[in-house]
Amino acid sequence: MESDHLSSKLVKEYKGIFNTRKRVEKIYDNSDIFLAKRDLDSFYEGMFLKSVTLFESFIEELFIGLLYDKYRLKSRKKVQKQIFSSRKLVLNYLLNGKNYLDLLPFEKLKKTTNIFFKKDNPFFSINETQKNILRDVFIVRNAIAHSSFASNQKFQNLIRRNYSNLPEISRSPSGLLQSLNNDRQTVFEVYIMELNSISYSISNFT
Repeated sequence: MESDHLSSKLVKEYKGIFNTRKRVEKIYDNSDIFLAKRDLDSFYEGMFLKSVTLFESFIEELFIGLLYDKYRLKSRKKVQKQIFSSRKLVLNYLLNGKNYLDLLPFEKLKKTTNIFFKKDNPFFSINETQKNILRDVFIVRNAIAHSSFASNQKFQNLIRRNYSNLPEISRSPSGLLQSLNNDRQTVFEVYIMELNSISYSISNFT
């Protein structure tokens, strides 16, 4: 199977999320239907977590699939250091007694990739800007999922670094995601579009 099948699948998943977002926003803006602001906040947080989980699944499926030749890259380069005979063997090796596979954020992916793939490989094909986007996406993701002191500190540092003009009332994960990055797109939309772009770069490695 061609590797770009996975990025195409992710595009469809994200289109569905965008359509759901439009419907929820329409309900919120409709004065005849009551939807509390906290409900909208919860929706954005939930949809963002789902979006990141979909991206994580994309990375995991491609990473594992390449190691036992389920997926083919457009590149003619031999990128794997080793090939396994089955998905089960790959998982046994990767998990090594753990209950789940943890490949992201990028620094974790880099360490694991170095073990199984050569230097010139799809997971290292993303540029510095995309790496920074991934870093920021996981900062927001962790601030929603964990709400720990460390994750909140990293989130506030992200706000000061990239969104210093954001009003105080919007300096929360849900507030940031709903804020406008430009005249037409919210930060939520921009992040998801960037994840789409990164998945395309990886699966179309040449």
